[in-house]
Amino acid sequence: MVELQHGSAPQALTDFMQVNPRAAVADFDSLAFRPIKDAVKAALNEDQHGLCAYCERELVSTAGQIDHIKPKGGPNARPDLCYQYRNYAHSCIDNTTCGQKKKHGLLPIEPGPGCNAEWTLSTVTGHVEPVLGLTRQRRHAATQTRDMLGLNTPALSRERKQWLDQVLNLLQEAPNEWADFMRSAPFRHVIGTVV
Repeated sequence: MVELQHGSAPQALTDFMQVNPRAAVADFDSLAFRPIKDAVKAALNEDQHGLCAYCERELVSTAGQIDHIKPKGGPNARPDLCYQYRNYAHSCIDNTTCGQKKKHGLLPIEPGPGCNAEWTLSTVTGHVEPVLGLTRQRRHAATQTRDMLGLNTPALSRERKQWLDQVLNLLQEAPNEWADFMRSAPFRHVIGTVV
């Protein structure tokens, strides 16, 4: 998961909220809000260095969706956070993973500094697993977050494993180059739990 640190909210969002201080949740999906969404996705993409906030696959700014980390609707709705930039994550669109799989759920572990501290990457399978030594409660939080986001689908695990193998190979053959490689590699946050 990306250790997301939000930058400043895009000016388009700030301007929209000044003109529409009582914007409803339904306005988020309106045609009028679409250009603001594009600006928000671009800003989030920059904050997330071109990765999906949840699975860490590469994601261009024009693709994917804005996911509300704390949902804007459903049983866990936080409509008061619907237009708060710090509640947004840029997420890929895949029904088996990420924001689409999370739906209206509340993540026990949210993308942000230190979010990868409670799991590691299996060097054998590419699966995301809770680290050893966690309390039962923290192990449950790590497992629940992973499962809510579908982070161990076969395709995603296989892809992570291939990138991890490249990193481990680079560490052996060209150790001076691995740091540069890691700055641009997908899955770099979760791979960082191993290397």
